[in-house]
Amino acid sequence: MVADVMTREVVTAHPAMSLSDAADTLVRQRLRALPVIDEEGHVLGLITDRQVMTHFLPALERMDTGRSEVEPLIGEGEVRDIMERTVMCVNEDQPVADVIRLMLDKEIERLPVVREGQLVGFLTRGDIIRRLLRREES
Repeated sequence: MVADVMTREVVTAHPAMSLSDAADTLVRQRLRALPVIDEEGHVLGLITDRQVMTHFLPALERMDTGRSEVEPLIGEGEVRDIMERTVMCVNEDQPVADVIRLMLDKEIERLPVVREGQLVGFLTRGDIIRRLLRREES
C-alpha cells in the first residue's frame, strides 16, 4: 500500500506564501516540489523547482550580466501566482504497483497522498525505489 512507502512528514506551502520563502524552503530542505495546501490540509496545487526557475528566467535574462544578486527578483510574487493547480493525488490505501503504473504511464514524478481529501503524505519515485531496495536487503 502507498501508506507503507510514502513520506509522512511533508513540507508544504500555502497559496499566500512568498515565492522567496517557497524557493528558500525548496533549497534548504533539498526538495523538488511542495504540495500547496489550505488551512484544513486540502491539496490546492503543487509548486516545483522548475516552476520557480521558469518564473524568474525572463527577469534573469534581462539582468546586467555583471550582477550576480538575484534576491530582489525572488522576493516578488506568491505561490498562488505560479503553482500548478491541476494535481493528481492518490489515496494511502492504493496498491503501490497501481501507482507505479500510473506514474510511468503519465510521466509523473511525485504525488500528494490524501485521506478523505486531506494531505497525509507525499510519494516520489525515489520513495518507491528506496523501498524496493530495502526489500531486497531483507
